[in-house]
Amino acid sequence: MQYIENFKGETLEKVPTSVFVDYEAWFYGCKNQYHVGPDIMGWFNHVRDKGELRDVIFFADFSQEAIKDHPTKLRSISASIVDCSKGDKTKDYTDFIMLDHIYQHLFRRQEIKHFILFTGDSHFQSIVAFLRNFNDKKVGVYAIEGSLSPLLMDAANWHTKILPTNERNNSLEQAVLNNLIWVQEKSDIIATFRKTVSVVARNNPEFSEDDVFSTLSKMISDGIITQEDATLPVTGHAVKRLIYDNKQ
Repeated sequence: MQYIENFKGETLEKVPTSVFVDYEAWFYGCKNQYHVGPDIMGWFNHVRDKGELRDVIFFADFSQEAIKDHPTKLRSISASIVDCSKGDKTKDYTDFIMLDHIYQHLFRRQEIKHFILFTGDSHFQSIVAFLRNFNDKKVGVYAIEGSLSPLLMDAANWHTKILPTNERNNSLEQAVLNNLIWVQEKSDIIATFRKTVSVVARNNPEFSEDDVFSTLSKMISDGIITQEDATLPVTGHAVKRLIYDNKQ
C-alpha cells in the first residue's frame, strides 16, 4: 500500500488527535476499485505517527453482509466502533452519524487540537472548514486514491491518498506460508484449508477471511501449496493436509 501525502508546506506538531473513519467508504473503495480489502494495521501504523492519538472511531452499517464480521477485526485497533445500521430504511446515515460525533468532539473535547477524517466525501467540506477557520483546529484527510473530493482536499490542512498495490497480496501470501512453515515444524498439528484461513485471518487482522480464502485457493491452483490425504489424530476424520515445500 502506498501513501501519497500533501501537507501544503505545513509542519505539524504532535498534539492530541482524534480520528474518524468512514469504514464503509474505505472497504468498498478498496473492493470496487482495487479488488482488495483494507490494510487496517498498515494504515494504523501510518496514522499513529500523525499525532497523540486519543480516539480512533470507526463508522459503518455493519448489517451489510460483506462487512458484518469486520468489527472483530477493528477491535484490534479500537473499541470505538459505531454501527450505523439503518434497519428497513433506505437512507444511508453513516455520514450524518460521523458528522454528529465530530461536532460532539469539537464542543466536548476541548483538548483535541487535530482532527483526522478517513473519507473522500465532499459532504465533509463544511465541517473541515468550520474546524479550521472558526476553531483553529488542524484537519487531515485520508482517502482511497480516486475517491477524494477536490473540495474536501482543498479544505484540509493535509491529505493522504491511499493506493492499494500488489505488495499487499505478496504480504498475504507470505503470511500464509509463514503459518504453514510453523505448523509443519509441529508433529501434532495438521494444517487444513479451513483452519489455515481462520488462523491467518485472526493473526493478521488487516486481511479478511475472504482475502485469505481467495489467496490460499490461488496458491493451491498455482502449485505453491499442495494437498495430501491425512487423518486427524483425535477424531480420526479424513482431511486434506496442506503442504508447503520451503526447500523448493
